[in-house]
Amino acid sequence: VGDHAAMSGFADRVKEYHRTLRPKRGDEFSMQQVAMFFGGLYAVIHLLQYFDVWTLLILASIGYVLYRQAQNAMQMVSSSGEDAPVQGSSGAKAKTKAAKGKVHKS
Repeated sequence: VGDHAAMSGFADRVKEYHRTLRPKRGDEFSMQQVAMFFGGLYAVIHLLQYFDVWTLLILASIGYVLYRQAQNAMQMVSSSGEDAPVQGSSGAKAKTKAAKGKVHKS
């Protein structure tokens, strides 16, 4: 009779330990993330047929720098594009922004 209670307590501890080891709901990867990972892995392996590792690393670094430069340039263009109509003869947009500001203050 004593062995049964000890085994039951041990089984409960093992179940609880197993439950804590399971990944949380938010820790799982989405299908898009998995697909992008394998697509990138395939692209790297495919490019290794034509370039060595160091050349790929250098090209990837240059590509990343150019991407960031283009992204910052597009952000600058879009932010300067938003400022121009507000400064022009469009008073209606300024009034709606002021009205929205008042709503957020209260």
